[in-house]
Amino acid sequence: MAASLHSKKRFNFEPEGVYVTLAGLQQLRFLAVPTAQATSLAGIQSNSGRHRSRAISRGMEFEEVRLYQAGDDIRSIDWRVTARTQVTHTKQYQDEKEKPVITLVDQRHSLFFGSQRCFKSVYACYLAALINWSTLKGGDRAGGLVIGTKKVHESRPARSHKNVNLWLQSLTEANNALQATNVDHSEPSFRKALKQLTQIAHSGTECALISDGYDIDSDCEKALFQLARRNQVHFFWLFDPLERQLPPLEQVAISDGSNKTVVSINKHSQEAFQQLHREKYERLQQLCQRLGIHFIEVDITRPLTSLIKSAVRGTIQ
Repeated sequence: MAASLHSKKRFNFEPEGVYVTLAGLQQLRFLAVPTAQATSLAGIQSNSGRHRSRAISRGMEFEEVRLYQAGDDIRSIDWRVTARTQVTHTKQYQDEKEKPVITLVDQRHSLFFGSQRCFKSVYACYLAALINWSTLKGGDRAGGLVIGTKKVHESRPARSHKNVNLWLQSLTEANNALQATNVDHSEPSFRKALKQLTQIAHSGTECALISDGYDIDSDCEKALFQLARRNQVHFFWLFDPLERQLPPLEQVAISDGSNKTVVSINKHSQEAFQQLHREKYERLQQLCQRLGIHFIEVDITRPLTSLIKSAVRGTIQ
């Protein structure tokens, strides 16, 4: 126990920097809170966009086929076995003991930005890793999809540390592949990733979408509708404070890591920029409200530990 506590003190659980490491994401298992204790992801609320997902049960899982008994639901009759044996049989189900949680994480170039402690892409990785570790600690199956610059990597839900570690490896590789130069404009779309998620998310699955939503448009709405119709969906919308409000400076230095330029920011530019951010927020919030998706607004300067403590309390202040 002493060694475990000593290990915890060496780790920095808060996201920082431009890239993540696999070890950094693995260490978050020490911070994980069982999803049942955190009232699952649905326990998280935000002051703005407080719209809960549809309440979908864990569903039922098949247990066995047995002889039909008076009072059994005729919709559960197994017609194949009945036809083969010439005796009526029915399927018996039981409540699922596990609830799969699938995390869809955006790791494309729009998230490769940050003005303070870390990039949006880094914060997204930490949040996704923590959700997976918390899911596993709660005894449920954890899986995920990563939208990278080249492809969408998929990991089916499983109650396995090995499965989570392999997925975190894919997440780390996608994050480390991001570069400020040579941006590939043929990146997979968010709509493509949503369609892939819909195919693997069985009814009753809890889905966490982590993105800045830069390419969520009307084409995504159908896929989101299909997903939210059968599952609990939570959309964590990440933003950097600089995207919400530009500083009141005459000159601002901007760099991509190798090149540097200076731009002027006047009052008109500030107001126009703020208006774009408000419009984006309102569009995404209204879309989530209309589809029954839980919308969570996340400022990436907020400590991750604070976010998780709020989840346990059931609210984000």
